[in-house]
Amino acid sequence: MATLYELMRLARDNDPEAIGTILYLFEPKIKKSSRCIPYGNRDDVEQEVKVAMVKALRRFDTSSTPGFWEFIESAKQSSHMSCSVSDDS
Repeated sequence: MATLYELMRLARDNDPEAIGTILYLFEPKIKKSSRCIPYGNRDDVEQEVKVAMVKALRRFDTSSTPGFWEFIESAKQSSHMSCSVSDDS
């Protein structure tokens, strides 16, 4: 199975199988999130969420997404907090 990153890249190129797989993977989250919506409107809201996801997938620029280590380095550089451990015993 392809990674989510690979699926997103394929979905951006309008690959229907990749789009379907992504929607399938997010289906449980969409269903869980829609529980707070009145029952009569759930299907409509879930469908609107899926339409918005497809539109976002087509716009998403994976080329500017940093890799894991680039993200960690960026987080270290932008962090204004420091962590220290002290031994109080």
